[in-house]
Amino acid sequence: MTSKLDSATGDLRRKRVYNKEFAPTMIAYGLSSWAAAAWGNLDGDSPTRFLWAALPLIPAIALVVVYVRHHRRLDDYQQLLQYKGLAMGFGVAMFASVVFGWLAIAGLEIQGAHWYVFAAGMTAWALSIWWAGRR
Repeated sequence: MTSKLDSATGDLRRKRVYNKEFAPTMIAYGLSSWAAAAWGNLDGDSPTRFLWAALPLIPAIALVVVYVRHHRRLDDYQQLLQYKGLAMGFGVAMFASVVFGWLAIAGLEIQGAHWYVFAAGMTAWALSIWWAGRR
């Protein structure tokens, strides 16, 4: 054993702290998204629909803060895995954005294309972390 710091206990503690911060924030995001969709009349013409649409942004900002705090607690190797995943996720999201943009220019508007871009980036991020951490 090279150091008492090289233990699974520290990893478990970091994971527990992250989950304790992430879970309630994600639940708040889910509930606020549901409330905005259910009561916000987002496809209507009331000016309050913009306030309802912005409601999920509050916990979304908190999710970013939770992730940044978690990332700062990671060791160097785990941070490297995250950077690799972020880079791949960003690249895939940008590629998907360009593809949907060119399709739209050509006349093929895809409803909700921005969500496909988001899903592609997040999926690539997760798969890249898994792939990089296999060894």
